[in-house]
Amino acid sequence: MFKLFPPTREGVETMGKNYSMTFFGKVMSFFALAIACSLLGTFVAYNYMMEFFMRTPNAIMVLFIIELAIIFTSRKWQNIPVVNKIMFGSFTFITGITIAPVIMSVAASYGGVMIIMKALLATTLTFVAAAVLGWTTKMNLSGMRGFLMMGLIGLIITGILSIFFPLGGRAEMIYSGFGVLLFSGFVMYDIQRLKVYPENMYIEAALQLYLDMFNLFLFILRLMSANRR
Repeated sequence: MFKLFPPTREGVETMGKNYSMTFFGKVMSFFALAIACSLLGTFVAYNYMMEFFMRTPNAIMVLFIIELAIIFTSRKWQNIPVVNKIMFGSFTFITGITIAPVIMSVAASYGGVMIIMKALLATTLTFVAAAVLGWTTKMNLSGMRGFLMMGLIGLIITGILSIFFPLGGRAEMIYSGFGVLLFSGFVMYDIQRLKVYPENMYIEAALQLYLDMFNLFLFILRLMSANRR
């Protein structure tokens, strides 16, 4: 589970001023690239790397560390031509690889393939609905920042504790449901932020949206799996 911190520029009072559709187009192009690279990574890992992961389970942890390193250094490479595209593509490709074992685990269970398909559809519809609300609302959503970050910290802490103290069925559904609501809120918040992003931060903006959708899918998948159990 990952999330970048919001850009340092605060407020959304001047949302409509000097807004460039070129910036929006760049964000959406990189967002589409992120989805494509992630799907490719999942396909490659699912078909060619599962045996390797079973033999060397620590490899997943290494990939997680690489993901974190790329995320936390994004401000340093996002404006370097060529390098930014390589790092962006590499990160989203790796996240596709790391989610492959989860996809395989769900797919191997009874009715698992259908759950994955439903989760993908639900993620798409939820993301689009939240994005439309975030883009069209006249409310200033910048006040959501504190709640969203506290909620994210709570999710991370609970996730770590659940490694040592597994959640029961009901607790898992509550945890996953809260995650769905939280990242739906992040989608609304980050979509509205597109109107005030500096022109040179389109890669970070695209990465924010990708992380929102990626985590939204994970929690919807967890929620559907927990509900089936």
